Amino acid sequence: MKKFRLNWQSVAVGLVLCAVLGVFVGSKVADPQIVSRANAQQRIATMNEIYEQNIALDAKIAAVEEHLARIERKLDDLNNDTRMMMKALGRLEAGKTGK
Repeated sequence: MKKFRLNWQSVAVGLVLCAVLGVFVGSKVADPQIVSRANAQQRIATMNEIYEQNIALDAKIAAVEEHLARIERKLDDLNNDTRMMMKALGRLEAGKTGK
């Protein structure tokens, strides 16, 4: 078995590191960073509000998509009407020049 040779400098460094670690752990124990109950309730209320806003936005998006679908159907109908009118005008024009 190997023997450890310790001199006073290594012992001093070890003690200083232990003291620093002790102060760090002591400060965390004395002032824990745990969220207080009121703080947690405020965060929950904020999250609930955000969730409700998301639901409202989803409903608005669905309504806008439905509105856009209706507009697209109306445009398709107008395009069909225009196409039929152009065919009718073409036949009328052909009838006028054929006479």
